[in-house]
Amino acid sequence: MLDLAKQQADAAAKQLGKLNYQQQEAERKLQLLVQYRDSYQSQFKNTSKQGIDQIQWRNYIAFMNKLDTAITEQRQAVLYAQNKKNAGNNEFLSYQRKLKSYDTLVHRQQLSEIQRQIKNDQKLQDEFASNSTRHAPYPPKADS
Repeated sequence: MLDLAKQQADAAAKQLGKLNYQQQEAERKLQLLVQYRDSYQSQFKNTSKQGIDQIQWRNYIAFMNKLDTAITEQRQAVLYAQNKKNAGNNEFLSYQRKLKSYDTLVHRQQLSEIQRQIKNDQKLQDEFASNSTRHAPYPPKADS
């Protein structure tokens, strides 16, 4: 039981590590998209000062809409990754509690066995001492 609980806790820890990585990657992608949008918008503003035609304007609006859609989808991916990480964290904590419980039970069982062994040893010593005094010859009486 204890070995199984250790294996489950280890597996949950590895899974939590993967989920943490996935969440960080989702957040990194979101940051890149936002930075790209900001950069493109800034670049377009600088270019538009010189004047742009209607086709360039429509292309810009269409591209910004696509970027906004991608950012919205990536935000949803970040939330999904955060939820999965939170669930993985809860699972990991659950396995840790289970492992600790089994460890406590094993420790108590070992302590109980040690106490039982001590009682048995004491009983044997008491019996030996009792038998020794019963079978020992009485000391000779001193002549007065």
